[in-house]
Amino acid sequence: MSDLLDAIAETEGDVRGHEFVGEDLSGEELGHVEFEDCTFSGCVLASARFDRPSFERCTLRGCDLANVAGNAGFWRDTRIVDCRLVGADLHKSVFVRTQFKGCNLSYGGLAESKLERVSFSNCDLREASLSQLRLRSRLVLEDCDLMRAELFQTRLAGVDLTSCDIAGVRVSDTFRELRDASVGIDQLPDLASLLGVKLR
Repeated sequence: MSDLLDAIAETEGDVRGHEFVGEDLSGEELGHVEFEDCTFSGCVLASARFDRPSFERCTLRGCDLANVAGNAGFWRDTRIVDCRLVGADLHKSVFVRTQFKGCNLSYGGLAESKLERVSFSNCDLREASLSQLRLRSRLVLEDCDLMRAELFQTRLAGVDLTSCDIAGVRVSDTFRELRDASVGIDQLPDLASLLGVKLR
Protein backbone atom coordinates (compact mmCIF):
# COMPACT_ATOMS: atom_id res chain seq x y z
CA MET A 1 0.00 0.00 0.00
CA SER A 2 1.18 3.50 -0.75
CA ASP A 3 2.16 5.76 2.15
CA LEU A 4 0.93 8.71 0.12
CA LEU A 5 -2.49 7.19 -0.57
CA ASP A 6 -2.74 6.19 3.10
CA ALA A 7 -1.95 9.76 4.20
CA ILE A 8 -4.56 11.20 1.83
CA ALA A 9 -7.21 8.76 3.07
CA GLU A 10 -6.41 9.19 6.77
CA THR A 11 -6.43 13.00 6.63
CA GLU A 12 -9.29 13.31 4.14
CA GLY A 13 -6.98 15.12 1.76
CA ASP A 14 -5.37 17.54 4.24
CA VAL A 15 -1.81 16.17 4.40
CA ARG A 16 0.69 17.97 6.64
CA GLY A 17 4.29 17.38 7.64
CA HIS A 18 4.89 14.17 5.72
CA GLU A 19 7.90 12.97 3.76
CA PHE A 20 7.32 10.74 0.75
CA VAL A 21 10.10 8.86 -1.01
CA GLY A 22 9.84 6.81 -4.20
CA GLU A 23 6.04 6.74 -4.33
CA ASP A 24 4.54 5.66 -7.65
CA LEU A 25 0.99 6.90 -8.22
CA SER A 26 1.07 7.01 -12.01
CA GLY A 27 -2.39 7.63 -13.44
CA GLU A 28 -4.12 7.78 -10.06
CA GLU A 29 -7.26 9.87 -9.51
CA LEU A 30 -6.31 11.86 -6.40
CA GLY A 31 -9.07 14.46 -6.23
CA HIS A 32 -8.66 17.62 -4.17
CA VAL A 33 -5.62 17.32 -1.90
CA GLU A 34 -3.91 19.99 0.22
CA PHE A 35 -0.26 19.42 1.12
CA GLU A 36 1.51 21.54 3.74
CA ASP A 37 5.13 21.22 4.90
CA CYS A 38 5.58 18.02 2.87
CA THR A 39 8.62 16.69 1.01
CA PHE A 40 8.46 14.52 -2.11
CA SER A 41 11.66 12.80 -3.28
CA GLY A 42 11.84 10.63 -6.38
CA CYS A 43 8.08 10.23 -6.56
CA VAL A 44 6.23 9.38 -9.77
CA LEU A 45 2.91 11.14 -10.33
CA ALA A 46 2.94 10.90 -14.11
CA SER A 47 -0.56 11.29 -15.60
CA ALA A 48 -2.07 11.51 -12.11
CA ARG A 49 -5.19 13.68 -11.85
CA PHE A 50 -5.78 16.28 -9.14
CA ASP A 51 -8.75 18.55 -8.54
CA ARG A 52 -7.39 22.00 -7.59
CA PRO A 53 -4.33 20.70 -5.68
CA SER A 54 -2.59 22.82 -3.05
CA PHE A 55 1.12 22.72 -2.18
CA GLU A 56 2.19 25.06 0.62
CA ARG A 57 5.76 25.14 2.00
CA CYS A 58 6.54 21.92 0.15
CA THR A 59 9.61 20.61 -1.67
CA LEU A 60 9.45 18.32 -4.70
CA ARG A 61 12.83 16.95 -5.71
CA GLY A 62 13.59 14.56 -8.57
CA CYS A 63 9.92 13.76 -9.15
CA ASP A 64 8.14 12.78 -12.37
CA LEU A 65 4.94 14.75 -12.94
CA ALA A 66 4.80 14.33 -16.72
CA ASN A 67 1.27 14.88 -18.06
CA VAL A 68 -0.09 15.41 -14.56
CA ALA A 69 -3.49 17.14 -14.50
CA GLY A 70 -3.45 19.79 -11.77
CA ASN A 71 -5.06 22.91 -13.16
CA ALA A 72 -6.50 25.63 -10.92
CA GLY A 73 -4.03 24.66 -8.19
CA PHE A 74 -2.42 26.75 -5.46
CA TRP A 75 1.35 26.72 -4.90
CA ARG A 76 2.95 28.87 -2.21
CA ASP A 77 6.47 28.92 -0.72
CA THR A 78 7.26 25.73 -2.62
CA ARG A 79 10.43 24.52 -4.37
CA ILE A 80 10.32 22.22 -7.39
CA VAL A 81 13.83 20.93 -8.10
CA ASP A 82 15.05 18.62 -10.90
CA CYS A 83 11.51 17.49 -11.66
CA ARG A 84 10.00 16.33 -14.94
CA LEU A 85 6.78 18.14 -15.83
CA VAL A 86 6.66 17.48 -19.57
CA GLY A 87 3.10 18.10 -20.75
CA ALA A 88 1.87 18.91 -17.24
CA ASP A 89 -1.43 20.80 -17.17
CA LEU A 90 -1.20 23.49 -14.48
CA HIS A 91 -3.17 26.23 -16.22
CA LYS A 92 -5.24 28.74 -14.21
CA SER A 93 -3.13 28.06 -11.11
CA VAL A 94 -1.78 30.49 -8.53
CA PHE A 95 1.96 30.46 -7.79
CA VAL A 96 3.28 32.58 -4.92
CA ARG A 97 6.99 32.63 -3.94
CA THR A 98 7.54 29.42 -5.91
CA GLN A 99 10.87 28.29 -7.36
CA PHE A 100 11.42 25.96 -10.30
CA LYS A 101 15.02 24.84 -10.63
CA GLY A 102 16.45 22.41 -13.19
CA CYS A 103 12.97 21.29 -14.27
CA ASN A 104 11.70 20.11 -17.64
CA LEU A 105 8.38 21.84 -18.35
CA SER A 106 8.47 21.48 -22.13
CA TYR A 107 4.97 21.31 -23.63
CA GLY A 108 3.61 22.13 -20.19
CA GLY A 109 0.62 24.37 -19.66
CA LEU A 110 0.64 27.31 -17.27
CA ALA A 111 -1.62 29.56 -19.30
CA GLU A 112 -3.86 32.04 -17.46
CA SER A 113 -2.01 31.48 -14.18
CA LYS A 114 -1.22 34.15 -11.58
CA LEU A 115 2.46 34.44 -10.64
CA GLU A 116 3.87 36.40 -7.74
CA ARG A 117 7.61 36.28 -6.98
CA VAL A 118 8.13 33.17 -9.10
CA SER A 119 11.47 32.08 -10.55
CA PHE A 120 12.52 29.58 -13.20
CA SER A 121 16.21 28.69 -13.16
CA ASN A 122 17.88 26.37 -15.68
CA CYS A 123 14.49 25.09 -16.85
CA ASP A 124 13.36 23.64 -20.17
CA LEU A 125 10.25 25.58 -21.25
CA ARG A 126 10.33 24.65 -24.92
CA GLU A 127 6.89 24.94 -26.51
CA ALA A 128 5.33 25.53 -23.10
CA SER A 129 2.05 27.42 -22.93
CA LEU A 130 2.80 30.62 -21.00
CA SER A 131 0.01 32.70 -22.47
CA GLN A 132 -2.03 35.25 -20.52
CA LEU A 133 0.08 34.96 -17.39
CA ARG A 134 -0.77 37.57 -14.78
CA LEU A 135 2.46 38.72 -13.19
CA ARG A 136 1.98 40.42 -9.84
CA SER A 137 5.71 40.99 -9.49
CA ARG A 138 8.72 40.62 -11.75
CA LEU A 139 9.13 37.13 -13.15
CA VAL A 140 12.65 35.67 -12.96
CA LEU A 141 13.81 33.61 -15.95
CA GLU A 142 17.44 32.53 -15.68
CA ASP A 143 19.22 30.19 -18.12
CA CYS A 144 15.92 28.88 -19.45
CA ASP A 145 15.10 27.41 -22.86
CA LEU A 146 12.03 29.24 -24.20
CA MET A 147 12.27 28.02 -27.79
CA ARG A 148 8.84 28.24 -29.44
CA ALA A 149 7.16 28.93 -26.11
CA GLU A 150 3.72 30.56 -26.33
CA LEU A 151 3.74 33.99 -24.71
CA PHE A 152 0.54 35.51 -26.10
CA GLN A 153 -0.73 38.37 -23.91
CA THR A 154 1.92 37.82 -21.24
CA ARG A 155 3.57 41.18 -20.57
CA LEU A 156 7.28 40.66 -19.90
CA ALA A 157 8.12 44.30 -19.16
CA GLY A 158 11.10 44.41 -16.81
CA VAL A 159 11.89 40.70 -17.23
CA ASP A 160 15.55 39.87 -17.95
CA LEU A 161 15.74 37.40 -20.85
CA THR A 162 19.45 37.82 -21.57
CA SER A 163 20.41 34.35 -20.32
CA CYS A 164 17.55 32.55 -22.07
CA ASP A 165 17.08 30.98 -25.50
CA ILE A 166 14.15 32.87 -27.03
CA ALA A 167 14.37 31.51 -30.57
CA GLY A 168 10.95 31.21 -32.16
CA VAL A 169 8.94 32.42 -29.18
CA ARG A 170 5.32 32.88 -30.18
CA VAL A 171 3.92 36.32 -29.51
CA SER A 172 1.23 38.57 -30.97
CA ASP A 173 1.67 40.51 -34.21
CA THR A 174 2.41 43.69 -32.25
CA PHE A 175 5.20 42.02 -30.21
CA ARG A 176 3.89 43.91 -27.17
CA GLU A 177 4.67 40.92 -24.94
CA LEU A 178 8.40 41.67 -25.31
CA ARG A 179 8.14 45.43 -24.90
CA ASP A 180 10.52 46.70 -22.19
CA ALA A 181 11.97 43.23 -21.56
CA SER A 182 15.79 43.02 -21.39
CA VAL A 183 17.59 41.10 -24.15
CA GLY A 184 21.22 40.72 -25.14
CA ILE A 185 23.02 41.68 -28.34
CA ASP A 186 23.41 38.00 -29.22
CA GLN A 187 19.62 37.62 -29.16
CA LEU A 188 19.00 40.24 -31.84
CA PRO A 189 18.98 37.64 -34.67
CA ASP A 190 16.17 35.79 -32.88
CA LEU A 191 14.17 39.00 -32.53
CA ALA A 192 14.89 39.93 -36.13
CA SER A 193 13.49 36.62 -37.32
CA LEU A 194 10.27 37.36 -35.40
CA LEU A 195 10.05 40.68 -37.23
CA GLY A 196 10.83 39.06 -40.55
CA VAL A 197 13.91 41.20 -41.15
CA LYS A 198 17.48 40.27 -42.00
CA LEU A 199 20.51 41.54 -40.13
CA ARG A 200 23.54 42.40 -42.25
